[in-house]
Amino acid sequence: MAEKIELNKTVYGKVTYPNVINTEFSQLIKPQVEEVVPTVTVEEFFQYYDDLFYDIPISGDFNSHTELIKRSTEYVGVNQNTEEIDALLDEINQLRLENLTQQQTIDELTSSK
Repeated sequence: MAEKIELNKTVYGKVTYPNVINTEFSQLIKPQVEEVVPTVTVEEFFQYYDDLFYDIPISGDFNSHTELIKRSTEYVGVNQNTEEIDALLDEINQLRLENLTQQQTIDELTSSK
């Protein structure tokens, strides 16, 4: 006995076809997944810093304690106080000279008696 198979054909019009059928080759291309970069909190940063402290080289242009100091100093603006520090150092040196002069005078007065 012959079996009768019924075939159904769905036909889409020119306007309907792109709305129903995916005409892109998206099934053949791997979807691009955005890489999620985990953010580090300030607390975590300092914990990492404490953990790596002795592994970080003391000097060097990159990845060193010297570089950390340089970058932090630039950011904080400690270099802006250089003039004030220089003035204080000059004053200290001047006071030392005055102290030396006075000590010499005392020595001269006590030795002459």
